[in-house]
Amino acid sequence: MNVLAFLTPSAHGQLLRALPPPHRVTNASDWQAVAAAVRDREYDVAILDPCAGHDHACAERLRTLVDATPASAPMPVIGYVSVTASAIHSAQTFARLAPPQVANVIVRGLDDAPRAFAAAIQRVVSSWAASQLVYSTDNPFGALPPPAVRAVEALFRRPERLRSVAALAAEAGTTRRSLDRWLARAGLASARTLLACARANAAFHLLSGGHIRAARAADLLGYPSARALAREMQALTGCVPSAIPTRLTHAAFSAAITRRLKRSAAGRAPDAY
Repeated sequence: MNVLAFLTPSAHGQLLRALPPPHRVTNASDWQAVAAAVRDREYDVAILDPCAGHDHACAERLRTLVDATPASAPMPVIGYVSVTASAIHSAQTFARLAPPQVANVIVRGLDDAPRAFAAAIQRVVSSWAASQLVYSTDNPFGALPPPAVRAVEALFRRPERLRSVAALAAEAGTTRRSLDRWLARAGLASARTLLACARANAAFHLLSGGHIRAARAADLLGYPSARALAREMQALTGCVPSAIPTRLTHAAFSAAITRRLKRSAAGRAPDAY
């Protein structure tokens, strides 16, 4: 992951323990540096301490940060706070006034053991990526009936729960044939391809977190083996899991999956497992 941080030195050190290389963590020196950083480079997530720099206008600063972020590369934000009266007050203000990109709050000394911290960050990035795929202006999911949109979002958020076209159709309250007709009218790939893309999306974000091996990711998501996961990932993106994250970056993966979701570029879906 490529992470933008605005943290005290001790909090930054704890983040580095959670996300060692090949993750890349950039710690900005002040709010101006934070805003400048998002204009220069795309980040998967920003992790900010509302009290860093003793700036009591943190929520307004965050709005400035979000405005500086390119519309083509929005990112989620995680608050990382200490258990002090001033920090809790700042976090409350942060959550109340900040834009919807604020996805989670991590409490120092409670939620930030390295493995748990990394997993929490990865869940935010994965969930955010799923929503961006479903609601991206490049993808016509909005043309689907509302129950189908909700079913597709549920699929991308929890693909391990909806493992078949029949399950996805039931989630949408329709039949398999009607679901594929809805998708075709909207210019989207078949339900079978959506299943493959959602599962690959979850696998990608599990593996890019660096704390889960391919065999474990395959087991969690319903692949019969790590080899089956690798075949499906290669069919969808042209890269195998071992290419994450050196060759298959978040941006490259999202672009490949977005192309697959469109019927005109979907082609033949990988075999279902």
